[in-house]
Amino acid sequence: MRSITSNLSFFEVVVSLSLFVRRDLDIGLLSAICLGIGVGITTIYSASYNWDSGLASNIYEKQILWALFGFIALIITMVIPLKLFYAFAYVSYGLTVTLLILVLELGDRRWLNVGPIHIQPSELAKITTVLVLARFLTYRNRDLTRVRAFIPPLLFVLVPILLVFKQPDLGTALVFSILILPMFFWAGAKPLHLFFLISPALTLICAFHPWMLVAVVILLIGILFHERPRLFTTSILLLVNLAVAIAAPYVWENKLHDYQKRRILTFLDPNIDKLGAGYQVIQSKIAIGSGGLKGKGFLEGTQTKLAFLPEQHTDFIFSVICEEFGFLGAFFVLVLFVFILWRALSIAVQTKNRFSSLTAIGLATILFFHIFVNIGMTVGIMPVTGLPLPFLTYGGSTLITNMILIGLLLNIYANRYEDY
Repeated sequence: MRSITSNLSFFEVVVSLSLFVRRDLDIGLLSAICLGIGVGITTIYSASYNWDSGLASNIYEKQILWALFGFIALIITMVIPLKLFYAFAYVSYGLTVTLLILVLELGDRRWLNVGPIHIQPSELAKITTVLVLARFLTYRNRDLTRVRAFIPPLLFVLVPILLVFKQPDLGTALVFSILILPMFFWAGAKPLHLFFLISPALTLICAFHPWMLVAVVILLIGILFHERPRLFTTSILLLVNLAVAIAAPYVWENKLHDYQKRRILTFLDPNIDKLGAGYQVIQSKIAIGSGGLKGKGFLEGTQTKLAFLPEQHTDFIFSVICEEFGFLGAFFVLVLFVFILWRALSIAVQTKNRFSSLTAIGLATILFFHIFVNIGMTVGIMPVTGLPLPFLTYGGSTLITNMILIGLLLNIYANRYEDY
């Protein structure tokens, strides 16, 4: 680490600052982010607007303030030399894991209070986990043809998953788990090994259905017989899947909170609890469907203004957009997100440095998962997990973290032809 950091100088920071006047700045990505934040603030204003008083609450003003702090964080992240992110990947990961532990010991559920400031360490942990995975997979072009090479990065992911799940925050815990496949694939892992990685998830899904579980076991044994991996690999794989199959019913009965069970059950059938856990999804669908092609108009959403739609400015902000701006407004937001994801993937493809490319893939995965799950839960194809919609949902920690993420992508883009 000393040899890396000793080569860093004030000159490199000055060179990075020139991004603002050079063609190396990804204007398209930055413009899309600014547009997304603008849409978010406008929608938050509408969601908090009261017909009777003719006034909106001050949460949109807070979001503007958080956006300003977010742009400062973006600029700082852009000008930090990428060598520092590589050099301090393990340190930053260790710090965020420590903060996650402190949340369980000293914090208020998912938050750590430092004076007037409320910090949500799980948001920062997403980025540091991407960095530590990219660093590990980059070191000496890590060989992923052997299963043993997967164990350390899986542990890197498992630690924050367990800590965040204990807060409890199931949605954020899932974000960490989704990082594994794309980053391993980008690092050169074999498709067979990737299947082995997801086999415990298949076992978990089928654990409550005996015939489906038997089918998965037969499929797994058939693949093992055909491929004939090493005895160590076979033993570990079978033991892990057996442990998942045994533990799943126990976790459901003893570890999941009642509200988490209700969310999963109402995801499968919202009508089983129309006035309880399924109420949010039902009202969200009504809001989306009532928007039609062009929407009811700005500040004119009845589901929103009459408070039928819960969590309007947070989890279900996309429903507000659909109700007030209709299909055209929803389509615009979707195109905006597709463009952002396309730029993130393009940056990963264009980047010469392996660490930077893997980092870009990990960051793109975080964005995609948040977008897919949040919009999916508003239309009822995903369970309600509380994952925010990037750049649109109200919240300081989420917005600042997303701006750091974009700042890192812009930094990688500006240095895409450099190797170190």
